[in-house]
Amino acid sequence: MTGRRKPYTEIGIRRVPCSRCGKPSTAQWKICANGNRYAGVCTDCDIEMNRLILQFMRVPHRGKLLAKYRREAAG
Repeated sequence: MTGRRKPYTEIGIRRVPCSRCGKPSTAQWKICANGNRYAGVCTDCDIEMNRLILQFMRVPHRGKLLAKYRREAAG
């Protein structure tokens, strides 16, 4: 399992490489299958993960939601 049990601080997350691609992390996530451990993700991987989940969950208006999230994440 990768990650840690406690959430990263705002400063701490920037010190952790993205658990997927190795770029600097800007966000964190956790999932039950990984023992509920927090793992860092970069902006690009965070956006892609959100796209996949919105699609998987068949969220209505997901294109608009993702476009708004992309703008916020890039800002």
